[in-house]
Amino acid sequence: MKRLVLLSLFLALLVILIPSCITVQQPAGQPPVIGTFSSNPSAIDPSGMANLSWNVTGANSVSIDQGIGLVSASGTRQVSPATSTVYTLSATNSNGTVTRTALTAVNTVSSNPVRTSFSVTGITLFTEPSPTGCANLSAYITADGPGTATYNWESTNGTGYSYAGNTTFSAAGTQKITIPVGMGALPSGPYQVHVLTPNDLVSNTIYYSACGL
Repeated sequence: MKRLVLLSLFLALLVILIPSCITVQQPAGQPPVIGTFSSNPSAIDPSGMANLSWNVTGANSVSIDQGIGLVSASGTRQVSPATSTVYTLSATNSNGTVTRTALTAVNTVSSNPVRTSFSVTGITLFTEPSPTGCANLSAYITADGPGTATYNWESTNGTGYSYAGNTTFSAAGTQKITIPVGMGALPSGPYQVHVLTPNDLVSNTIYYSACGL
């Protein structure tokens, strides 16, 4: 009986002492997780706008540099950088800090853009007095930008008269052209100006009376 009592006391003592001798290893904590961080669109024109968007879990604090500061764990922020800018998002908890970057690129605009098209948009043919008292045959040619237009002065009565010329525009506008032949050599009849390049365009028709007729 005495042995049974002693054994019971020994077992009770083990129950009390053993738990205090065992250390249970707790799982290590995890740093925050950045699910997404992006710029939409990723490239903008000067003065354009982009939206930064993000989603973070497990963070005590979340911030974005470039003057934005503390933000919520998820959200969006509109930005309009003057030049291409890399934004860095930082997420922190007691187990560390993680970061992710997003680029908002700003497209470069040339100060001297190259024009890829040039066309003649109008031709008006007319006559005007010359210093000799005869009439000059002239025309106004209008273009939508810089370039060189080639044209023909043409008779329209089947006589086959034709005289080639060209005029250069430094910018969009209207220029006057006059047929560069002696009026006495130009036969009477209907005439037009026919632009050949950069596009095909024909003026109105005017009947010209030779000087002295």
